[in-house]
Amino acid sequence: MKKSGLILIISYLLLSCSGTKHLPKGEYLYVGTKQAKLEKVKYEDKWKIWQGGTKRSIVYFNLWDLPNGSLGFPFFRSLPSRLILYNWFYTEKEKGFSHWMQNNFGEDPVTISKINPELKAEKVRNLYENWGHFGTTAQFNIRYRKKRPIATVYYKFLIPKAYTYRRIDYVVDSLQESIRESFRLYRATALVNAGDEFDLDKIKKEKSSLLNHFHDHGYYYLRDNDITVLADTTVGNKQIDLRIGFAKNLPINHFSKQTIASKTLTIESLLQPNQDDKYYHWPAGKIKRRVLDSLVRVRPGDLYSFNNVRMTIRNLSELGMFSNPLVSFSIDQNDSLKLNSKVSANVMDATTIGFNAKANYKNVGYIGPSVGMNFSQLNVFGGAENLNIDLDAYYDFPIGVFKERISKSSGLSLRASLTAPLIRPPFRFIKQTYSLPKKFISFRAELNDRKDYFNLIGWNASTGIVWTSSPKISHRLTVLDATYSNIINPTAKFDSLTVDNPALANSLIDQFIFGSNYTFKYDNSSLVDKLVGTYFEGKIELDGNILSVISKTNSETGLKESFGIPFSQLAQLSYDFRAYLKLGEKAQLAFRNLGGIGFAYGNSNQMPYIRQFFIGGSNSLRPINARSSGPGRYIELDQNEVNQVGDMKLEWNLEYRVKIAPKLNGAIWTDVGNIWLLKEDPARPFSAVRWNKIFQDSYLTTGLGLRIDAGFLMLRVDYGVVLYAPIFIDGFKWIWQNKLPLWGPVIGFGLPF
Repeated sequence: MKKSGLILIISYLLLSCSGTKHLPKGEYLYVGTKQAKLEKVKYEDKWKIWQGGTKRSIVYFNLWDLPNGSLGFPFFRSLPSRLILYNWFYTEKEKGFSHWMQNNFGEDPVTISKINPELKAEKVRNLYENWGHFGTTAQFNIRYRKKRPIATVYYKFLIPKAYTYRRIDYVVDSLQESIRESFRLYRATALVNAGDEFDLDKIKKEKSSLLNHFHDHGYYYLRDNDITVLADTTVGNKQIDLRIGFAKNLPINHFSKQTIASKTLTIESLLQPNQDDKYYHWPAGKIKRRVLDSLVRVRPGDLYSFNNVRMTIRNLSELGMFSNPLVSFSIDQNDSLKLNSKVSANVMDATTIGFNAKANYKNVGYIGPSVGMNFSQLNVFGGAENLNIDLDAYYDFPIGVFKERISKSSGLSLRASLTAPLIRPPFRFIKQTYSLPKKFISFRAELNDRKDYFNLIGWNASTGIVWTSSPKISHRLTVLDATYSNIINPTAKFDSLTVDNPALANSLIDQFIFGSNYTFKYDNSSLVDKLVGTYFEGKIELDGNILSVISKTNSETGLKESFGIPFSQLAQLSYDFRAYLKLGEKAQLAFRNLGGIGFAYGNSNQMPYIRQFFIGGSNSLRPINARSSGPGRYIELDQNEVNQVGDMKLEWNLEYRVKIAPKLNGAIWTDVGNIWLLKEDPARPFSAVRWNKIFQDSYLTTGLGLRIDAGFLMLRVDYGVVLYAPIFIDGFKWIWQNKLPLWGPVIGFGLPF
């Protein structure tokens, strides 16, 4: 008790005395924004702020500055450790150890003059004015401590009802019929509509959107300043009339559509002739004319379209074989309504070979040396087909709290992929609007030596297509996916396992999987302009149904076989959901929930080992090694991690991230989850899922760590502890009950999610 009291006294003295020690003369230390009242002005009828939550978030981010020791919360100030270090090592010298500590680990005092509450209040007032709340008033109050140079800020805003659009008129009476028709087409997709609240930013976006619309319909000469938006606020009843039109005295050709008169194509400074050759040529290669012509959207006879220009540049870039693609235009000398276009691009090196030797790290809990070779060949068959081959040899050592339970591993892996543009998609909903659809063929083979158990040999071959349907949504359809795995050279230790657990042998020996899968991805995780970001990835896999129709039944085993090998039939669903909450400029709260479930049916009694779920590793339940826990409450006493897999997985992760120094971040995290079997395995007691006790049968871990950001690489150094383990009997599940050393360091690279 005495020690705790002493610690509290020391912490209080550090917080009280160190914070203001080296303040500039006349300055006050800012310790937080305690209040920001947003009050609506009463009107003749009840009203609410449109998109009030979004606006409030924007206001708070503009108002709240973080005090020293904020941990990302502008209204909360913990022990300002970096400010304390700044004061301890304070020096006016420009070199030496104290200067280095002060600049790398200290933090300058955040003073009221840096906050400038008057400027911030005016900025927020302008925000509400821009949102149509004309007449908004702003107030702020700085409260100073009597005996110490410390200050707190309070804000208050009175917000009138916003103005709305009564009418939106497009001034088209004196214009040519063609441009009047373009206006009419645009109105169906207009951003600003009658009844909406005034929004200055949306009006600016409307101008930009309208200009893009005209540029995509042939109006080459029009520029941003040519479009005018006039607002009339005198119509009364908090309403506005908008008039959208063109500036006066514009040249007549601004209102005329331009067409492409000619197109020249230059590759590697070599002008491509317009002839019947099936290929375009350059000194070191060639590409099929039909492929390139379909991707270059600027064509003679078409109307000028800036969207086609963008798509042309994007398509050439995404082929992966061209650099610096460019589309330029010049006015035809004989006709100002005609444009001459020029498309040019440079060619990247077609063949590259690389060798590497590195320390290999795997987030499933292995580290060790590896050597490898990479070979890439662009435009293999003259149709922008790009081949990439990787060959690696590795030797892995287990790391982590339970490394003694994990066998060493070595192996040889081969990965090859061939991608090409998808010129004619098989389905209408696959379009080139947001990216260039591609088709792929991939092959992967590996020989893995699990020293204590067996050699696992396997291969996978697949083919499919990938495409994007919006800036945030992408798809991957694997039409055919074939996987084969088998064990060779089993050890006596593994043989003893299979005697007691024949299901384990069935899930590993002679596994042939043939089917299809589809992956949907939604990525809106960027927090550049918003408070909350989200990410979702879902996958569905169906295997064995096609082979079931064309296969033959083995009279001895009763199983259907293809090429003399029994095949698996299964369905599997998995997902990964993430959410990111921005807590000021220096902190973030990250959440992840992932899971999956698999069903074996027909020709299979259980899921193949390579399709079963496992849990653990530096990106999962830190500090538990991968494949060293579960399924369910099953505990493996013989340190045989090969059977710690399951048919179902659920996991939740929560991590608080905060910037400590320019290249140093900190994190506090917790992980919850486990894997289960859908049916109890007699060889693995307590392994089945108990649907009403999911959380009770899950592991709980927590820890803290540092992230060292080197720019090209982020090193994670965490220290974690297993707080709760369902494998123990009641009364011994929590760490303070079982008193086992279930803690240790966790090393990783990059963010865990």
